[in-house]
Formats: sequence, structure tokens, C-alpha cells
Amino acid sequence: MVVVLEFSIVPVGEGTSLSKILAHAIRELEKMGVKYELSPMCTVFEAQSLEEALKIVRIAHEAVFKQGVKRAVTIIKIDDRRDVERSMKDKIDSLKKAVEGV
Repeated sequence: MVVVLEFSIVPVGEGTSLSKILAHAIRELEKMGVKYELSPMCTVFEAQSLEEALKIVRIAHEAVFKQGVKRAVTIIKIDDRRDVERSMKDKIDSLKKAVEGV
């Protein structure tokens, strides 16, 4: 089954511009071949299991610390639906179809 996970990492005490630090976390996702989407506030990706999803977040979290950050807050939201398999694209397509019907 596909697990969709949303996460954001906030390096604490690193100023107002964080993209150069967070880029290292995204680079780790790319190295692992993770299918992801960025938004202004978070990153969303798919994994085949909850265990895999949490491993991916851990690697991204650690990538931030490797940049010399002393403290980081990582927020995770998990969509683990086990009755049907839904990808990120399926979820977006469903919402777009509903909007068209309104």
C-alpha cells in the first residue's frame, strides 16, 4: 500500500532564510529516488510502507543537522489508508474532479 507523508523541518536559530539548509534534506530524497512534491510550507512524498516513510524523514532530518544546525523541529503528517491504494496524484485528481462538480 502507498503511504503519503507530509513533513516540514524547521531549523531553529538559523535566521530567516532556510532554503540553503533545507536543500540538503531535499537532495537526500532525490538520492533515494523518492517521489515528492514541494509546497511553500512542506514536502509531501509517497512510500510503500510506514517504516519506509519514517526512514526517509529521519534521513532528511539528519541531513539538516549535518549542516551544523544545533536544533530542528520536524513535523510529520501521515496518510496511511489500507482499504484502497491511493497515490498523491489520485488524491489531487479526486479533489479537482469534486471542484469541477461544484
